[in-house]
This record gives sequence, structure tokens and C-alpha cells, in this order.
Amino acid sequence: MGVTALWVGDSFTCGEGADVPENQTYPYLVSARLGWQCHVDAQNGTGFVNDGFLAGPGLAPLIDRLPGTARQVRADLVIVDAGRNDCNAAGPAVRAAVTGYLTALRDAYPRGRLAIVLPTLLGQWQPPEYRHVAAVLRDAGPAYGADVVDPASVAGFAAPGAGPALVCLDGFHPSAAGQAHYADVLTQLLLRAGQ
Repeated sequence: MGVTALWVGDSFTCGEGADVPENQTYPYLVSARLGWQCHVDAQNGTGFVNDGFLAGPGLAPLIDRLPGTARQVRADLVIVDAGRNDCNAAGPAVRAAVTGYLTALRDAYPRGRLAIVLPTLLGQWQPPEYRHVAAVLRDAGPAYGADVVDPASVAGFAAPGAGPALVCLDGFHPSAAGQAHYADVLTQLLLRAGQ
């Protein structure tokens, strides 16, 4: 029986703007490389705090989606890749939402492996607001037994001149090439974290 992986996140995680089939987004690419069965719970504009209201109707923050997802997916591994849309929330609100979500996630998957991907963009420059959210995730994750991985820490993640080829015309979301690149980086990080 293989590993069932659940990826939880935002527009990056669901492949917004990449113009590729779902199975060519990085959660599916990583899962295929590592022999995992892939499930994705990702909604544009959402995060630990952000409910995605500006992205459209019917969206919800991670914690509100968790009960339904946990009923549908019996995951051995949950990879949380969120926080980009929480960069304008106050620090205490982010901390409370992160700890509340990780508590609920650990309750939903008591024996599952947890991994947290720190919020990043595909470029050399990372917004200071992302670093603040990343600091909260880096502090909170280990208390819940989560591996915390940082794509920006990988050599060559944002090689000079590679940025434009890796992002969509919106200058933000990973393009098809960016999806493949992100998959390369996350495969490496998640393999290392699981050892």
C-alpha cells in the first residue's frame, strides 16, 4: 500500500495561471516522482487567516475546509503550502490561526506525517511579509511534529535570470516551467525531510 499524500494550500498549490493539466502541477509531479497517491485541497486567495473573499465566492480558510477534507481523504502525509495570502494579517492573528490549524490538523491526522512548506515566490527576492509568516510557521511546526521546508534555501531555487521563465504573465504564479522547477525543489526537500 502506497503513501496517500494530501496537499493543502492556495493558488500556487492548485496551479493557478500555469495553463497545464492538473496532473502537471507540482503537487502531482512531486507525488508521482515519490510514488504517492495525490490529493489536493487548494483554493485561490486563501490561507490560515484569509478566507479568499477577494478571489471569489464559496472559498474558505484552511481550517474551515479541514473537516470535509479529513472525511474524504485518509492521508498518511499532509503537506501544507500556504501563508502567501496572510501577509497583510497582523502577527498575532497569523500566529493564532497557524496554531489553531495545526492543532486541528494533528487531531484529524494523529498518525500522519506533516510537512510545512514556507511561503515563497519563484524569484531571488522574497517579500518581507512572507518572511514574517514563515517565521511563525518555522516556530510552530516542530511542536506538532511537522517537518518545515524552505524552497528558497535550495541552491539554484531562484537562479539569476530564471525568474521570468518560471512565472506566468501575472508575474506571480508559477508557469508550466515554474511548476516543474518547484516540483524539483520540493521533491528534494521532502525526500531529505523524510530521512
